Amino acid sequence: MTPNKKGMARVRFLTLKTAIAEEMEQGYNRSDIFQKHHDVLQMSYSQFTRHVRKFILGLPSQQPKRGLPPASSTAIEKQSPEVSSKRRAFSPRPINFHPSPDRKLIAHWLSPAEGTEK
Repeated sequence: MTPNKKGMARVRFLTLKTAIAEEMEQGYNRSDIFQKHHDVLQMSYSQFTRHVRKFILGLPSQQPKRGLPPASSTAIEKQSPEVSSKRRAFSPRPINFHPSPDRKLIAHWLSPAEGTEK
């Protein structure tokens, strides 16, 4: 397939729109129609099905919208507002940070694990 100017595949599809719509009404499936007109259309099957949905069936495209989901579908709203009695509330553990740790401890961390020595 050679690269085309943007929109030329749509133009070729629209020229065959009536023939494709008639074949769909006769009961042919989309893949058979695509195979029949593939040489003329010069587009991928996924693009062909998008054009069928948009120009023949009049359905909106199924492409996911980019960006954040609507507020009603967030996971926070799906959680129950009540806290289960079986769960304990989260409490973080204290962090033991030593800016200058013990040299023996550092040597232990950097030594190979037991049983993996060469």
